[in-house]
Amino acid sequence: MSVKLCLPADEKFSIAFDQNKFFSDDNLKIIRNKEKREKPKIGCGPDGCKTNLFFGFFFDGTRNNYILAEREKTHSNVARLYDCYPGLSVPGVLPVTSDWENDKSNYTHFFKAYIPGVGTEFKQVNDSGDGFDETAGAAAGYKGEERILWALLQAINNVHRYFMKTPLLSDKDIKSIILKIDLNKQARSKIVPPEWYERSMPNEKQAKKTRIEFEIILRELHAAVSQHWPDKKTGKPKKVDPGIVQKIYISIFGFSRGATQARAFTNWLMSLCRLDAHLCGKESGSMTLGGFEVAFDFLGLFDTVASIGAGNTLGNSFLGKIFDGHGSWADAEDSLRIPTNITCLHLVSAHELRRSFPLDSVSVKGVVTPNCMEIVFPGVHSDLGGGYAPREQGRGVDPNGDDMLTRIPLLTMYRAARLAGVPLKLELASAVVQQRFKVAPSTITDFNAYLAACTTKTGTLTAIMREQAQYQMQWRLARRAGSKMPLEATASFSRASTFDQNDLHSANCEFEQEIAAFKKWLSEKGKGFKPATQEPGFDNDHKDEWEEIARWWNNVPQLAPAMMRFFDEYVHDSRAWFKLIPGNADNEPQLVEDLKAWEAKRKAFEQFNARRSKEVAEQRHWLPPEARVMPSTPYKPVEDGLSPHQRNAAIEYARTGKLPRMITEGREPYEASKNTYYMWARAGYLRFRKIYSGWDSVLISQNETTASQEESVS
Repeated sequence: MSVKLCLPADEKFSIAFDQNKFFSDDNLKIIRNKEKREKPKIGCGPDGCKTNLFFGFFFDGTRNNYILAEREKTHSNVARLYDCYPGLSVPGVLPVTSDWENDKSNYTHFFKAYIPGVGTEFKQVNDSGDGFDETAGAAAGYKGEERILWALLQAINNVHRYFMKTPLLSDKDIKSIILKIDLNKQARSKIVPPEWYERSMPNEKQAKKTRIEFEIILRELHAAVSQHWPDKKTGKPKKVDPGIVQKIYISIFGFSRGATQARAFTNWLMSLCRLDAHLCGKESGSMTLGGFEVAFDFLGLFDTVASIGAGNTLGNSFLGKIFDGHGSWADAEDSLRIPTNITCLHLVSAHELRRSFPLDSVSVKGVVTPNCMEIVFPGVHSDLGGGYAPREQGRGVDPNGDDMLTRIPLLTMYRAARLAGVPLKLELASAVVQQRFKVAPSTITDFNAYLAACTTKTGTLTAIMREQAQYQMQWRLARRAGSKMPLEATASFSRASTFDQNDLHSANCEFEQEIAAFKKWLSEKGKGFKPATQEPGFDNDHKDEWEEIARWWNNVPQLAPAMMRFFDEYVHDSRAWFKLIPGNADNEPQLVEDLKAWEAKRKAFEQFNARRSKEVAEQRHWLPPEARVMPSTPYKPVEDGLSPHQRNAAIEYARTGKLPRMITEGREPYEASKNTYYMWARAGYLRFRKIYSGWDSVLISQNETTASQEESVS
């Protein structure tokens, strides 16, 4: 499989808002040529009044939400790209303050749709973003299918909006339609009616239902816009105003589960366009929408994580082998495959290690098609896709986040999209939007210094990921408790909030326990043990991963200073704050509420025990004298159910009113136990990321890949 580690960042990344300086002369020629199709033809000549439409779809990641991001400046890279796409937004999704303002009259044929991440409010699909919707959305991708369907219906609405200035389908219509349609691979396989010679298969009725519903909507669209179709003889439509549409150009972006949605959406929209072409009598394989030709320009993905359903949380348990995160609409074999007729760029996190965040590569059995490129970037999941606040976990010092690692993959995606023809207009965006693309020159310098110290820069995805994972483990070992410079002594830790310090320190303590377990396992192997390079197909068996680590464990090379600085200052710890086990706060406001509740509980039990102890003593006082000389059983206080850490933290918070230093819990467990019902995958820091390659059963996991190994199953 041909992938690569990212290239050094161009020093021009610091001036991306200046188009003439950011792009080379050759790149500008490509962009100028692409921009010709964006401008309607004016006049009465043969090309007069001809125009094209441009649709942009932006699927945000889990718990990423544009509106929520405004306060803490936690915008994802998908939200940032949305901001510099001109044109008309979908009313009601975002505040009008986020609408495109520069030369609005020049972009009436541009349409863009922002789709908030699962686990956050999206009232257009009846997602409250609270209670069960929030929990199930974050844990299992709940309401993801509804988001895809909403976006498909907005594509239909866009055509109608251009000609009629109003949507074909109202919010109420869309909510009703969502209840009728299933977006699974069986339904997509039947989206275009079969030829007369094709046999019907059993249980096709339900699968055909989706096609029938879409047919009804498309025929309604055709009835409204057919007056704008060109006459077969004259080439002119009955109605010219507002323009003679030649082609619709579509681009899609997504991050995390939003990238999963973007991949499924792309496949479904292409199928929908083939159905539209079929209804218009076009030749097989053609794609139209509302009767107008469609072209797919670009699919930009930040670190695809499916985890639809139980994800990779249940490990190698019986249920874990059934529910692997590719449930419902997110099957790896069909819905997440990248079509060959769209340019795709997939930016992959080198240092994400949570069990619950396995990667879905754009490769199929280790092979990347020519239209796709997969690039590995240093950093964890949200270092690539965005979502961290400036200075979170002490990473960076700039209040606007100019020194955040996430800006570099953002600008890499922006540049690639522009060259592919996506009409992003950062140079015309507001000053606020341009600010969100800025990157400090020092960040570029440190980023490039890290890359210069890396060895494996091309080859298989696994070769690159293995090396990057080892670098991260080496850094963590150098920052373990008792080392010359433990994590708690670093500058970034000292800058972190108390909440973040608690998580970082607690996770570092757990790392010591994980190391002890690893060393015990290694010692039990005996002195003659010679660890071997592991076979392909890492699933959730930590012992295979540990044997891979054991190959270098007793001779851990020292990381270059540039690498140590890079991890200290830029790479977040995604495991430290990620509370998988319910009842453990993953944000400061919730922890404050917990502390108040713990203190109230502690006081209530303290008062109860004091009262009962007094009552028992008084009861003894009234006993006959001969009974009082008998030995008495002391009152046993009723336990409050709090751990010592919780109790001490509650007392300290009640005393000071400030968040105390404390031990936090609830992270992905590094060992299976009765507390996890022996079902959850062993997690921790001594592990490698699980990577799917186009099939539920095909995993990429070793340096040298052979044909037989690529087909190995977990």
